[in-house]
Amino acid sequence: MPKQTSPKLNLVLVSFVSLFLELVVIRWLASEVRIFAYFKNLPLFAAFLGLGAGFIIARKRKNYFRLTPVFLLVLVVVIGLAKTLGYTHIVFTDPFEHYLVGEWGSTGPGAMLAGLGILAGVFSLVVITFVGIGEKVGEFLDDASPLSAYSVNIAAGLTGVLVFTMLCFLRMGPAVWMLVAMLPLVPFFWRSWNLLLLGAIVAVAFLMPSAKTWSPYYRIDLEPVITTSKDGATLPLGYTVNVNHDGILGAYNHSAEFVKQLSPDSQFQLIDYYNVPYRVFGPRFRKVLVLGAGAGNDVAAALRNGATQVDAVEIDPAILDIGRQYHPEKPYDSKFVRTINTDARAFLRDGKDSGYDLIVLGELDSHTVLSSMSSIRLDNYVYTVESFREALSRLNRDGVLALSFYYYRDWQMARVFDALWRANGAEPIAVHSLGKYPDNLVLFAGPGAPRTQLVTHPYVVAQNAENMVGNGTMEPTTDDWPFLYLKQRGLPSGYFSMLIVVLGIAYMVSMRGEQLARGNRDWAMFFFGLAFMLMETKVMAKVALLVGATWVVNTFVIAAVLIMILFANLAVAKFPKIPLRVAFALIVFGLLFDWLVRIDTRSFLVQPVANLIFALFLMVIPVFFAAIAFAEVLNMRTVTSVALGYNLFGAMVGGVLEYLSTIWGINSLNLLCIAAYVCAALFSGAFRRTPKQASSATAVS
Repeated sequence: MPKQTSPKLNLVLVSFVSLFLELVVIRWLASEVRIFAYFKNLPLFAAFLGLGAGFIIARKRKNYFRLTPVFLLVLVVVIGLAKTLGYTHIVFTDPFEHYLVGEWGSTGPGAMLAGLGILAGVFSLVVITFVGIGEKVGEFLDDASPLSAYSVNIAAGLTGVLVFTMLCFLRMGPAVWMLVAMLPLVPFFWRSWNLLLLGAIVAVAFLMPSAKTWSPYYRIDLEPVITTSKDGATLPLGYTVNVNHDGILGAYNHSAEFVKQLSPDSQFQLIDYYNVPYRVFGPRFRKVLVLGAGAGNDVAAALRNGATQVDAVEIDPAILDIGRQYHPEKPYDSKFVRTINTDARAFLRDGKDSGYDLIVLGELDSHTVLSSMSSIRLDNYVYTVESFREALSRLNRDGVLALSFYYYRDWQMARVFDALWRANGAEPIAVHSLGKYPDNLVLFAGPGAPRTQLVTHPYVVAQNAENMVGNGTMEPTTDDWPFLYLKQRGLPSGYFSMLIVVLGIAYMVSMRGEQLARGNRDWAMFFFGLAFMLMETKVMAKVALLVGATWVVNTFVIAAVLIMILFANLAVAKFPKIPLRVAFALIVFGLLFDWLVRIDTRSFLVQPVANLIFALFLMVIPVFFAAIAFAEVLNMRTVTSVALGYNLFGAMVGGVLEYLSTIWGINSLNLLCIAAYVCAALFSGAFRRTPKQASSATAVS
């Protein structure tokens, strides 16, 4: 490393890499090893664990950092070749029980055990990779005053978040991600053979199998689909859109002229649920809303049946572009179609557009969770009772809500049906679509779908599916408990095996780190990390409900949290005598207020934009006071790296405890946060007469 490089610049470079690379690993793993798309916080736990261990051993100057390029190269190969080597679809839990859509193959005990082994191996590799990076960050943290070094670390991490966001916006893929991640490491390996390894990492990333495009959410590939005509000739039907190696949507030609050319068998193979609303109600819908428009099949069906205004809502801009370029019927080119690139639930909550004749709720199987800090899937908030009520309120007096849903287990369909039943106030109609997909049902509700009249409709009689939707006894999803794919409240058995593996590896790593560091345990910083992770997860979930679960919202929340930490650090630096007990009291008050009032469900002001801003302010203000309390306690520590190491260990445990929301609901995370902050206050001496002296006496040295 060149001598002229300043310690502060070194800290900036390696802090940037730590957070940027963390985001890369989370995103890339979810795309290539499919189980990580549904458990995105696993690589987050691994990164936290590795960084935390690195922080704790930083004082020993073991220089594990020199091995980082080696582990990074192995990690790039392991992720990039997952499809080629056959572990893209590993499982450690029953994918059909949790609606993990994909080509999973065998799900027997042997396959699940093998999946756990691969999971443990990949998790351990991520941990080891980040240990060296954490060690180097820790070294530079200890070279400056705690608050100053921590502020530099946060600012550089914020830059990493924004740069990665920009690359996602530009639809760059892993090759560019790794190039950006390696460049800041060049000064540290300028005069060693590791410089060649950095180049090899980038080269290998460029040589990995490429995708058609990388959206802000997914890896996307296209697969041409052909079918057979009446005379036996092959015809191009369109394209299947493979999202993270699984075909979950398509751009298909269902025009009457094209379908007439097909053989009876080929016609039977067509996905027909796009046409079901028009088979039942005829071409009477003029103003249509499509939620989850995808590549345009539902939009094309509306246009074929006489719609003169179609609002197509799709969260992924790249999928919209696929529809524009590759859909055979070119529905998005129609003058009658308006595309809206946003989250479906956010569009419904906005309330600006209403009076629809038909609202089509397409199959929003998102294939990913809301963020790396949450187990809530992107589509979960669309299938709650409150969401269905909002959709029904957007209909005109003769409007119809048509909901398509494919399911693996009977209880999954029953939950959707019961949620719609409760929102509608009357039992919906359930029918099959024509063709070869008997487990794909279409539900009808709304003022224009009276049950007493529809039950005698010829199509409803012929395709009746009411024996497949339950009897109204399944607990429906709500905005507080939006876990659509959990059979009942509680931790699913499949999660336990994953958590045991993760916590077992965490225990071994943390114990080894403590042996090397030979220091005291910093419980105050541990509970700060645990509490802050729970609070950030809670804020992320509730903000997603307020303004949508888009990648822009996720980036905004993460950036806002980091910026509030910087402001809190500045406040502590300028006003160093802020009483700890006051900061903790304000944290608890803010969390209690949210728990009691449910900020994400209330209207405080008449003007929608002003109400949104005020609600967001109320939701994130505890973050500011939490950051002040953290900064005060950190400023008392003599070894910054060890304190932050325990903080990251706590954050990892907080991420595990987030799964308790599957039992008690999202709002209950407020109470867990309060308990954790009370523990942090007790261990930091906030309620003693001389808290600063008492805390200094327990500082890790």
